[in-house]
Amino acid sequence: MSEIWKRSITFDINIPYESLPELLDYIIDNLEKSSNVIYISKYLSRDIAFIQFRLIANGNPIDIQIRFYKDKVDILYSPQLRDLTERDYKLIDLEIERLLRSFISEKESSSLFLVFSPKMELIPKSKEVGIKKIISSIVFGNFLYLFMIILLFGILLYQVFEMLTPIILVLIQFIILIFANNLILYRGEFEISKDNPSIHIAELKMKREELNNILRKCLPRIKEIKKEIYDNTLALGKELDPEIIRSILRKYEELCIPESIRIKVINVYKIIENLASKFKFPKLPRITLLNILPPNAAATGISPRRSAVLITSGLIISMNEEEIEAVIAHEFSHIKARDPLILMSLATFEYLTRVYIIWPKIASLGLFFDILYLFFSFTILFFIAKFLEARADLDAAIITNKPKALASALRKIGLFKYQSHIFEIVNTEEWLKWDPHPPLYYRIRVLENLEITKIKNTFISAINGCIKGFLDSLKGK
Repeated sequence: MSEIWKRSITFDINIPYESLPELLDYIIDNLEKSSNVIYISKYLSRDIAFIQFRLIANGNPIDIQIRFYKDKVDILYSPQLRDLTERDYKLIDLEIERLLRSFISEKESSSLFLVFSPKMELIPKSKEVGIKKIISSIVFGNFLYLFMIILLFGILLYQVFEMLTPIILVLIQFIILIFANNLILYRGEFEISKDNPSIHIAELKMKREELNNILRKCLPRIKEIKKEIYDNTLALGKELDPEIIRSILRKYEELCIPESIRIKVINVYKIIENLASKFKFPKLPRITLLNILPPNAAATGISPRRSAVLITSGLIISMNEEEIEAVIAHEFSHIKARDPLILMSLATFEYLTRVYIIWPKIASLGLFFDILYLFFSFTILFFIAKFLEARADLDAAIITNKPKALASALRKIGLFKYQSHIFEIVNTEEWLKWDPHPPLYYRIRVLENLEITKIKNTFISAINGCIKGFLDSLKGK
């Protein structure tokens, strides 16, 4: 029978054998709710388990088999029908994946992560207050959005300074850019340095149904708990110890005791030092950690000497050392190429051109043409920004010589954000969004198929690749 299956996609999902009977019933119950699904059957043994059914798609029947293994799930299809496109198949894949992840989410344990460093500030002072918190958050997010917010501020300034307002706004944004590295450091929880080189994470695994109780009982006292754990481990030059953590938790509340504790230690400073040497930086960029779960990183600064990189604890939690190195290498590429300065300069050029040249010429045409021009100019600006992001991907792949590590990291970021592989669907709108990053599907595809020796100039390759990727998306490729 296996010879008839012509198309397959694999999801790297680990499902214990004892959960398979319940999972098969769960999927079948959901399939039976669809009037387009018929002939459902299942098979379960120690060696293999599968569900097979027929789906009526676009008026045509297609047989689908979901095969379950210890550490993966295969989705297989009968020979491809002419009326079904690759996008149709991807949408079916995503619906099946949604069922799988929905079941796992309901059954799997939850985790609470405690993040430490050898010389962290145990009870941090309230640093992120008022306007500084707002500015640092904007800087962490996107300089182009910062520019747009400053423009809104300019409306107020115009009441006083009139035609000098654009020049004043430009000066303000460049002052912010000069000190952006300090704002990034100000945003973080603690800085990674030679004296404070590593991030230590204790993952407290627990039953999902107990999570609310644990958060209610333990979270209000989490700083006290972390301080006592630190005082009994890292402060004494010891590593985090699951038994010490467990004994301390017992003092606070029995409900806080997890099923298991896993310790992860990453020497981030060593990664930074090695990469800085490969990038030939005269001075190590300063690195700070923000303790939030989404895996992410951001870089800023007008030069390598005045630069900073912010990484999140979610990045450390979810990725291995090669993937962390690849993500930081991507950020280092932005620093080396002075991308924040380039983006701000491009945005400034567009703004001054619009205010002093374009608007006087189209003022008589009305508000509609003003809005149309703004939409067009910002779409072009963000598309150009995609060249810089694509180039940073290529630089990171070449410097680390591990393009697949960055591709893997991007997959994890996509899965965290979307909770499915939906980001892998070709989508022209993703190219036109006001987002400086090319679509994830494109970035992953480029990195997974990259032949490093064929790249002569990363920026030219990035420009050509983005333009070709956009044109291919118009064809659904």
